[in-house]
Amino acid sequence: MKVITMESSAYKAMMEQIAEVAGYVREIREAMKRENTDRLLDTNEAARELGVSKRTLQRMRDDHRIRYVVLRRKCQYRLSEIRRILDSHTIREDGRTLDELHHNSRLPTGNGRQPKGRRT
Repeated sequence: MKVITMESSAYKAMMEQIAEVAGYVREIREAMKRENTDRLLDTNEAARELGVSKRTLQRMRDDHRIRYVVLRRKCQYRLSEIRRILDSHTIREDGRTLDELHHNSRLPTGNGRQPKGRRT
């Protein structure tokens, strides 16, 4: 094993440079996280992420249950919106805390629509 010696001023300068590079890496990582949450998905990708059909996704748009933008005559969905929908409609583990129980009790259990046509 070799022992390398250096002056303390050189060591401090090197450590400052390492800290500067680490800060830069952290900034880039945060920027990439922000960029990924704002990524736009097309209808096929959004339906796959939500686990629904394209028709169900259209129904969600018609009922204003999901936000979307239209670019070049195509519906696009923000990844953050898909995550919001998934989070708001997911039953959390086993409801150990009061917040989880409250969240689970507020989840919709049906589509909330009245039946169409005559039913007897």
